[in-house]
Amino acid sequence: MRPLTLRIKLTLFYSITVSVLLTGFALVYYRVLSVGLDRDLTQEVIDRTSGLRGYLRFEEGLPAFAYDPNDPDEVSFINTATRYYQVYEIRQGTVLAESDELRASGIQYSAQDLARYAQGPPTLIDVQTDQGKLRLRNEAVPAEGDLYLLVVGASMQSMEDTLNSLVTALAWLIPTGVFLAAVASWFMAGKALKPVAALGKAAGEIAVSSLDRRLPVRGTNDELDQLAAKFNDTLARLENAVGEMKQFTASISHELRTPLAVLRGEAEVALMQANSTEQYRRVLASQLEEFEKLSRMINQLLTLARAESGEVAIAHEPVNISSMTHGLAEQLEPVAASKDVSLSWNCDHDVTLRGDASWFERIILNLVDNAIKFTPPGGHVWITVSGNASDAILEIADDGMGIAPEAVPHIFERFYRTDPSRANRADGAGLGLSLVKWAVDQHHGSIHVESSPGRGTHVTVKLPRDGNAG
Repeated sequence: MRPLTLRIKLTLFYSITVSVLLTGFALVYYRVLSVGLDRDLTQEVIDRTSGLRGYLRFEEGLPAFAYDPNDPDEVSFINTATRYYQVYEIRQGTVLAESDELRASGIQYSAQDLARYAQGPPTLIDVQTDQGKLRLRNEAVPAEGDLYLLVVGASMQSMEDTLNSLVTALAWLIPTGVFLAAVASWFMAGKALKPVAALGKAAGEIAVSSLDRRLPVRGTNDELDQLAAKFNDTLARLENAVGEMKQFTASISHELRTPLAVLRGEAEVALMQANSTEQYRRVLASQLEEFEKLSRMINQLLTLARAESGEVAIAHEPVNISSMTHGLAEQLEPVAASKDVSLSWNCDHDVTLRGDASWFERIILNLVDNAIKFTPPGGHVWITVSGNASDAILEIADDGMGIAPEAVPHIFERFYRTDPSRANRADGAGLGLSLVKWAVDQHHGSIHVESSPGRGTHVTVKLPRDGNAG
C-alpha cells in the first residue's frame, strides 16, 4: 500500500480536528439550548399556574376567573393561560371546567391520579397527546371547605420545533464546514510545504562534487530557515570532512609511495646484479628498515582511526607524571646522545593527576622524540614538569631549527610536514603529533606551541589534575 503524503496527512488531520470541534460545539450548543428552552417552558407553566390561581374563584362549587375584562393585559393573560387548563373536584373526581384544547387531547385524570396529586406538592408532567406534547402542572387548591385540582399546561411543540430546526441546520453546517476546512487545509498545506519541496529539490542537487553549495535561506528566520541553516552547517562539516579525507588519501598515497619505491628499486637492482651474500644482506636490512617504517605508520593510522571513532577507552587512574617523565628521560638520553644532542630534565616532586598512563607516556615520548629529531648536533633539549593546584604542566623546549609561524597552526594535522628540510630529517609519518593532540583533548587539557625559525621550539602541555577540568 502506497503511504500517504504529508500533504494528505495534514489535510486529514485538519479535517478531523475541525469535524471534532464542530461536532463538540454542536452538541454543547444543543444541550445548552435544550436546557434553556426546557427551563423557560417550565417557568412559563409555573407562572401561568400561579397567575390563574390568583384569579380563580369558586361560586357554589363552580370555578370562575375574576378579572377586569376592560384590562387588556389581564384579558391577554387569561386567554393564554387558559388555553390548556382543567379544574377537578377531587372528592367526586369530576371535571368542573376545562379548555377546548385539553378536551380535544383526551386528557382525563383518574380518581387515583387525583388522590396522588392532592396529597403531594405541585408537580410537573409531560404528556404525549394527539395534538402534540404538553407540559402540565398539577396543583391542589382548597376552597369553600373542599379541595380542587388546578391543571395548567403549555404546548412543547415550539421547543421541539426549535430543537429540530437546530439539528437540521447543524446537519448541513457540520459537513459543509468540514468540507470547506478540508479544501482550505489542502491549499494551506500545499503552500506551507512548498518551501520544504524547494529545500528537498535543492538538497537533491547537492553531490559529493558540489559540497560547496548551500540550501537557500529565505530570511524569515522561521523553522524552515532554521532547518536550512542546520543543514548548511552539516554540509559545511561534511565538506570539511571530505576535504580532510581527500587530503588524507593524497597524504597516505604519498607516504606509501616513497617506501614502496625504495623497496622496489632495491629489489630490482639486487636482481639485476650478481651480488655476494653480504650485499644481499645489506639490501634485505635496508628493506627491513622500510618495512619497519611502513609498519609503524600503519599502526599509528590504526590507533588514530580507533581513537577518533571512539573505540579507545581512556582510563582515569592516579598517575605520577613526575616519576614517569624522569624515567622516560633516562631512557631517551642515550638516543639524544647518539645524535650529539644533550638532554636535561627538571621535574617537581610528586606531581600527580588522573588519567591514562599509557597515553601520558605517548605524549611525552612523541614530544621529546620530535625535539631530539629536529635539534641539530650540539643542540640541547629541556624537559620540565611542574604543577599547581589545578594543573600539571609539561614543557619541552629545544634550540633546534624551529617552525615557521604560518606552519604552527597545522602541525597537529595528519601527515603535515612544515618544510622540505624538516621532512628530509624526519623518519616519521607525520601522525605522532595528531595522536598527541587527541590524547590531550581527551584529558581535557591544552597544548601550546611557541616557535620561530632558528630559535627552537617550546611546547607547553597543561593537564587538569582531576582529569575533568576544561
